[in-house]
Amino acid sequence: MQPTLIIAFERLNENAFHAKAELIDTSLSSAAVTAAFPPPWPTKVPSPAQIHTAFLAYDTVYLASKGGDRLKISARTAARKTLTTLFKKAAPYLELIADGDLTLLGLTGYDLRHDATHSRHDTPLAGPEGFTIARGKKSGTLVGKCRKLAGAGSYVLQICTGDPTVEANWTDAVISKLCTRIEATGLTPGKTYYVRLCGVGTNGRGVWTNPISLMVV
Repeated sequence: MQPTLIIAFERLNENAFHAKAELIDTSLSSAAVTAAFPPPWPTKVPSPAQIHTAFLAYDTVYLASKGGDRLKISARTAARKTLTTLFKKAAPYLELIADGDLTLLGLTGYDLRHDATHSRHDTPLAGPEGFTIARGKKSGTLVGKCRKLAGAGSYVLQICTGDPTVEANWTDAVISKLCTRIEATGLTPGKTYYVRLCGVGTNGRGVWTNPISLMVV
């Protein structure tokens, strides 16, 4: 099967590569990716921490080389090559764990092949029924659940602390293959969060539930 993640980083100019590298580095360190691709990763696969260290090294020489110094440009080229190698080594593992779930792969910051995201059907999944949210046993957590949704391979739980009618205010908190316990962690006690859920099928994310608001303790 043809790989889904695009790893042809050599085609990117320096500025485009830096932007893409920063996005992948930030994405792989996010809570959503940690939940979807839980550590520890196999020893032969570069960990998010190793990738972050390599990105910081590249970022330093990338900025330093803007003056045109040849030695610094040479150092930038070497650091880019090292980071690119790590990105390429991590990609097959991410695809293996995602097992065809494009929503999970979309969290990684890598670009996806256009034909992989193409679907023969246009109808999204309906919103999950029976969605509820409650405070978790640990401080700073919320736990959601719903009835199993036919056609859903996973579920996305999003949170919002601003105006819930503004789509840009919503962020992914958890990607879960189970619907009976979907726990969001690392939330701020005393803050009220809006929470919503959708199922993910072969055509991507489905319809969102109506938002539920709850204060975290």
